Amino acid sequence: MRKAPFLYLSAFLMDGGLALASLCIPLLAIRVGGTYDDLGALRATHSLTYALGAFWLGRLADRIGYQRSMAACCLLLVPVFAGYYYVSAVWQLFGLALLTGIATCAFWPSLQAWLAEGQRSDGLRRRIGSFNMSWSLGMVVGPGLAGALYAAYAGLSFALLAALFFAMFVGVVLLQVREDGREQGNETETETASLAAARIFLPVAWIANFSTYFAIGIVRSLFPKLATDLGVQTAHLGYLMALIGLAQLATFALISRTERWQFRLWPLVAVQLAAMLALGVLAFSTSLIAFAGGLLLLGVMIGFTYTASGFYSLHSTAPGGGRIGIHETILGGGNLVGPLAGGLVGEYIGARAPYMLAAGVIAIALAAQAIYLRRARTS
Repeated sequence: MRKAPFLYLSAFLMDGGLALASLCIPLLAIRVGGTYDDLGALRATHSLTYALGAFWLGRLADRIGYQRSMAACCLLLVPVFAGYYYVSAVWQLFGLALLTGIATCAFWPSLQAWLAEGQRSDGLRRRIGSFNMSWSLGMVVGPGLAGALYAAYAGLSFALLAALFFAMFVGVVLLQVREDGREQGNETETETASLAAARIFLPVAWIANFSTYFAIGIVRSLFPKLATDLGVQTAHLGYLMALIGLAQLATFALISRTERWQFRLWPLVAVQLAAMLALGVLAFSTSLIAFAGGLLLLGVMIGFTYTASGFYSLHSTAPGGGRIGIHETILGGGNLVGPLAGGLVGEYIGARAPYMLAAGVIAIALAAQAIYLRRARTS
């Protein structure tokens, strides 16, 4: 099997499984008595080990091989998700959340660095676009299945996930993956200029990606409880959460076909302002239609900032494992701090307060991006 299709399929299966889990785990936590701060702390526990592991193991994957790293991650996930079947108390979920972060932290840096090997600007943009559409499709399918599956067969959800990750382990180990051809040709002045611009815009995209995942971490960990408290049916909640992935998918498809967004600040600003509006909707509305619109806008922000951060991280002549590891560490950091802070705010101030907190963090991040870019261009 050729490398690119193999990696796109791997991304779809992994994120589809993890997206299904990201809805089933909060529902399980609610069933065993979890509160707002429990839900936030659970996601933060997973994100802490993921962020720390991605920083170190991204570099290690450059040395030991990307395929081996991916196989090890898939194998580790099998007993972890089998363990969710036996959960009867909230404290047990924290140990499993920690192990989930450890088990996944090398998968995404390995996959992305392997995918980017030998690619220049245009080829890299197309590959990142196809990769992003693959994992985003998983984000549509996973939550869409999760609500109905958990409502009908709660325990079976985790058994199916364990089986999925075992099948992925077997596939990664046994499939013969053929390397794609490297893009040929000498480096042009345009390519040299784009490499230099990528180094300038990389911190800007990292800042935007942190605030994005701060906000989306709050939404994914806390919105299921808000919706449940408002009487939203479990199946409908799954469809609502799937809209985030649907919007990501559409955004990835659009921006993979053009380079006009590259090395410009205004597209990043626009999607972050739209996300602040979306968070305001979640903070003040009770309408399913309004919730749907807000979640779609949040999906657009994820699609754009994630692509920018990944592109600028990988657009270099050096091996990409280290930089894409930092990219994953930053989004993991947002997923750590966001749910933790949001859970505390939701528990002690109010169920809607976390969404205003997330909007405030995006506003601060926008200011930081503008200040950094102005100074970088001046120097």
